[in-house]
Amino acid sequence: MKSDNQLASKSEKYTFMKTSIVTLGVAVSVLQPLAGAAADPGARPVKDLSQASRGIHWPQGFEPETADAFVHNEIFIKAPANVIWQNLVKATEWPKWYSNASDMQIAGGAKTELEADVEFTWKTFGFPIKSTVHEFIPNRRLGWFGEGTGIQAYHTWLIVPKDGGCEVITEETQIGPSAIQYNIEQPSAMYDGHHWWLTALKYRSETQNSH
Repeated sequence: MKSDNQLASKSEKYTFMKTSIVTLGVAVSVLQPLAGAAADPGARPVKDLSQASRGIHWPQGFEPETADAFVHNEIFIKAPANVIWQNLVKATEWPKWYSNASDMQIAGGAKTELEADVEFTWKTFGFPIKSTVHEFIPNRRLGWFGEGTGIQAYHTWLIVPKDGGCEVITEETQIGPSAIQYNIEQPSAMYDGHHWWLTALKYRSETQNSH
């Protein structure tokens, strides 16, 4: 007869597999190419600012209120901040556990981890992006600029220690015609992609913390 721990472990694995199957479907929709120009050239994506975190430090010009697109996601992870942080800064390993990230290259030769002011190139949501780390406070805050064809973005992470783990908040703003078009045509794609990322981060961090 299986112990309670074995049954719990099996349940957790099933939950993650079920989530992975669902988010794989999300990934297919996220990575669909843009269908064409927005029908209304004056249209703008819908932004829900009600959950915008006051704890986020936004660079000038990228504030949620003025950006063309904004998304907020958060999740509770039963792991200490340093474990979560290491998974975020080891960027060359992202594609191993978050398949919406690929072609990762960090400037500076053989670097495998993000650091203050470092540049990196990668592909996400089907876009090739050049990014530069802007905010780097170990175990607490990470933020980077992203630039692609017709789009500028700022993606930020906030780790908030709490009893039993950490609340992890991630928000992103985007500016530019490609950002407008993409978020009008696929209004939930950025939210879904970031939810997928957080879910994978949660599973990876909690698994590491249990060993």
